[in-house]
Amino acid sequence: MTGAQGDVRFAVLGPVRVSRDGQPLDPGSRQQRLILALLLARAGQPIGLADFVALLWDERPPRSAVNIVHLHLGRLRRLFEPGLRPRASGRWLAGDAAGYRMMVDAERLDLLKFRSLAQRARTAGDPRQALAAYVEALELSRGPCAGAPDLISRPVAEFEAIDNEYADLVREAADLALADGAARAVLPILRRVAQQRRLDEAVQARMLRTLSAAGQQAEAIALYQELRARLADELGMDPGRELQEAYRNVLTSGASGAPESVQTPPGGFFVRPAQLLPDLPHFTGRGESLRRALALIDGRAAEGALRIVAIEGIPGVGKTSLATHLAYRVAGEFPDGQLYADLRGLDPEAALAPGEVLQAFLHALGVRGPDIPESELARSGHYRRVMAERRVLIVLDNVRDADQVRPLLPGSPGSLVLVTSRYSLADLAATHGAHVLALDVLPADEARELLVSRVGPAHALTERQALDEIVELCGGLPLALAMVGARALARPGYRLAAVAGELRDAQGSLDGFDSGDPESDLRAIFSWSYRGLSPAAARLFRLLALHPGPDVTLPVVASLGGLPLHDARTVFGELVRSRLITERRPGRYGAHDLLAAYARELMFDADPEVEREAAADRLLVYYRRAAYQANLFINPDIDADPPAEHDRVVVYSPKSDKEAADWFAAERAELKAVLRQANDRGRVYDGWQLELTVQGFYQREGWWHEWATLVRECLDAAVGVGDSAGAADMLRSLAGAQFYLGDGTSALALLERALMIFIDLGNTSREALTLRNLGEVSFVVGDYERSVACLHQALGMAEALGDRTAQADVLCRLAEAQYELGSHTLGFDTISRALAMSEQVSDDVRRGECHLRRANLYLREHRHAESLADWNAARVLAEGIGHRVHMVRARVGLGDAAYAMNDRPAARAAWLEALALGNDSDPQQEEQIRHRLDKLGGATA
Repeated sequence: MTGAQGDVRFAVLGPVRVSRDGQPLDPGSRQQRLILALLLARAGQPIGLADFVALLWDERPPRSAVNIVHLHLGRLRRLFEPGLRPRASGRWLAGDAAGYRMMVDAERLDLLKFRSLAQRARTAGDPRQALAAYVEALELSRGPCAGAPDLISRPVAEFEAIDNEYADLVREAADLALADGAARAVLPILRRVAQQRRLDEAVQARMLRTLSAAGQQAEAIALYQELRARLADELGMDPGRELQEAYRNVLTSGASGAPESVQTPPGGFFVRPAQLLPDLPHFTGRGESLRRALALIDGRAAEGALRIVAIEGIPGVGKTSLATHLAYRVAGEFPDGQLYADLRGLDPEAALAPGEVLQAFLHALGVRGPDIPESELARSGHYRRVMAERRVLIVLDNVRDADQVRPLLPGSPGSLVLVTSRYSLADLAATHGAHVLALDVLPADEARELLVSRVGPAHALTERQALDEIVELCGGLPLALAMVGARALARPGYRLAAVAGELRDAQGSLDGFDSGDPESDLRAIFSWSYRGLSPAAARLFRLLALHPGPDVTLPVVASLGGLPLHDARTVFGELVRSRLITERRPGRYGAHDLLAAYARELMFDADPEVEREAAADRLLVYYRRAAYQANLFINPDIDADPPAEHDRVVVYSPKSDKEAADWFAAERAELKAVLRQANDRGRVYDGWQLELTVQGFYQREGWWHEWATLVRECLDAAVGVGDSAGAADMLRSLAGAQFYLGDGTSALALLERALMIFIDLGNTSREALTLRNLGEVSFVVGDYERSVACLHQALGMAEALGDRTAQADVLCRLAEAQYELGSHTLGFDTISRALAMSEQVSDDVRRGECHLRRANLYLREHRHAESLADWNAARVLAEGIGHRVHMVRARVGLGDAAYAMNDRPAARAAWLEALALGNDSDPQQEEQIRHRLDKLGGATA
């Protein structure tokens, strides 16, 4: 990494700001400031390009949206670090496969400092120290997050969440100041926030109380009258209960403001239940989830509706812990008590019926036993009558489905219901407006914070590497982290390095998480969900452990299970609803690593080897067939053999070039993993055949390094089993990767070895293909005579085989070699023949290649108009089929032609587009483009 240049600071609490050594820097245009604001608001979390595009253009982005985002990101990099080399890993703005993120800490970013001070205030033992920390945190703000709405007129969820987070802290600070007799300390801050949040009754109520406590009753009374009029005019409603109570407090000059009395239930006595589970002593993380939940609760309260928040997530993700902590955060808003019930929905046989819970709730609310009705329906009605005038917080834990919840919902809007479940509660959202909060595993920083809270800060300082490894091996699962922390603490003089070693040694199983208690370790927790599955869903869950990649799709699941697609959809839906499998992005599903390890243990116990091998073979057949069908669009001149059919494998057949390219891009990691699994299982032929199938897409996308790595693995496997044909094909494929990586000498040597093997095997078609490759590489290294000789030989063999696609390819390559040897007219004639033949066989990849090469020849002849026409034709073809490498080459050529015609704005635009379309796999090409841009002067992205 490059060193930081100066003391760079960032601010997003208010208008977005950047400074270096105390001097402000200009963040640039409105769009650039928006991008920076989102990066800072996410505070280290990755942001994908799609999120930036949605932020800047909402529903109608231009075609060049991604390019524009790349330009802004590049300018921000150079703003932060003017001396940063192109594509270098910068100190502040980092990019990887997950997206872009700001690498900042609390010293550099006001938002993180604000959160740090807030945490200090909440954990301080001394009220005065706590209040000082609150005030210091709140004084960091200079207005609404990111300067919205001046920066952007429509709401942005991230900015609104931070504003709500700030308002929450204002309310906490005001409550502490009032309790400690220090109202004047927060009054200036409260005035500013009350002006910004004019309809926030919670803030305004504290403003009234604080004014009164500061001896300014007249101002408080005037403010209430103004608020009442505003609420009536703008919302058509009277002040809410909290605001009215605050006003009564003002009028009585310090009365307690206790809530109004609640009617005693018929046949009973008034009771305020307090049934919440104990809160965790060191609850950490989940800041974003808490903010979202609090915002939902506040929003529904403003609407005057019953508030229901359903917290969903996989086993062990911390649903109950979050619900309990959230309940304590808001309990003060529900003066009539808290109800709690564990509905035991994890076990279908032991699940509580709603009638049982209603009986317990009615008793807790003061209804005498003889007065509780017998039927569930009558109990539900009686419960709603008792709750009608109350404001109660209700926690329903471990719910199985919406039917368990509906009878337990109050009929009046004053209460809040928190629900937790491993299962989907979409029905509750649809019928009762529940807001679903889906919990994911903890991000690395929050997972680390949780583990440190369990084992103590000393280990965070002395064993940082081991601590980070434990976080990674636990996969961010809170229950796993808590178990590891508890087990470590139980050992006197323990070291985290030893714990990390035990987890590492047990990787792929749950042995490292054995707590010694068979009722509470990870296997037991996971088993509750597994035991609730149907036999078909349980079998499918186990077989999914065979999939080596990060994600699966429904066709993959169907093939793995040997099921028809419609049956697989039903069975797989059961796994998704149980949260053993989660939808990571639309149409793509996966299991947490520890759940996958659990499935693997179950599979080896329950499924015989013959069934496991058959399922793995079906998976391999699916990917080979799907890749082959997709490659017919990507590279019609396909090198691989057609895969055999299988009656229990789903057939995937894309309908267009774009669909095929999208499939390859989506399945990139899975294809790589399945290929390696094939080699590991001894399916070497299938492995190198799959490599031949995917190499065309690697080539067009420019993933040279990954291509070379996979080929080497397949080459070693083929040599290891004595597969000469496979070894020769892998030598030829590796030569292609080396060629694109700029090592022509190695490519020639590899091709010569492959050619000798093909000649020995008598494989004429592969011999011809290798000669084509030799001709191309010889041309690039400057040996034009050998290039022409190899290509003429390859052309004769292609004609003898009647392979017109191969003939077009050879002619396209041959033309440039002829031109370099001085036969200019012959070169143009040859490439025109190649283009015509490519059109006859409908090979758009080869047509694009012919246009690109002929355009270059025209440019050398200074025939600029004809050159531009060919570059544009190549660009259109490349965009139509999604060929990234051709898209880049076409734009580079368009820029070259424009530069030759002295049209510098057009040259700059074309080269910038080429730069934005490129990727990190071809740094040589990127440097060449930047060199072109440097000739024009000015900044580049």
